[in-house]
Amino acid sequence: MAKSKVFVTPERLKDLIIKYVKEEERSISSLSRRLEEEGYKMHRLVLTGYLKALTDVGVLKEKEIPPAKVYTTSAHMKKNLYEVVGEKCMALNVDDDKKAQVAVYILQKLFRRPIFFEELKQCGFKEGVDDAEQVTGDERREAKAALTKAKVHLPYNDPAYLVKKDYEALFVEVLSDIVTEGYRAKRLVIGTKQLKLGDV
Repeated sequence: MAKSKVFVTPERLKDLIIKYVKEEERSISSLSRRLEEEGYKMHRLVLTGYLKALTDVGVLKEKEIPPAKVYTTSAHMKKNLYEVVGEKCMALNVDDDKKAQVAVYILQKLFRRPIFFEELKQCGFKEGVDDAEQVTGDERREAKAALTKAKVHLPYNDPAYLVKKDYEALFVEVLSDIVTEGYRAKRLVIGTKQLKLGDV
């Protein structure tokens, strides 16, 4: 088991809880055990209060499965950028490794740094990227420092990727799609263009 940490920020705790309940419905006891596995030991009453707060603001949904309450993510919870990029890349009509490559390419263009496997998992991918450079040394340390500063926890030795192949056309297409959907402006767009690799 990882060494217990004395303090976890509210932002980090929220991210962890959402991550765990996306994996499966969880009771308070299950969430408490999962947090301890990550090295965060928290009093049950504190965790209960935090779960109630997340439920009250619509982030989580609570339901009774006697003798416990279980928590899931709310259907109304806004998707984060990783999830949106993942959904767009999953819709590509190519094999899974190519979808993951495009996801890494889009994120590395947005964040101007290598992308870690943990971030790829947040996009919905379960495997790493074979056809990509694994970054080491100073470049990896700088990328990890940026995530640490943003209070994002990475597993030890989590691989960091850079995709060298040019997916610029798909980058522009996916981002355009995200922006027009996010601002409910799809009706202003003439026609639709299927996301594909054929023109790359």
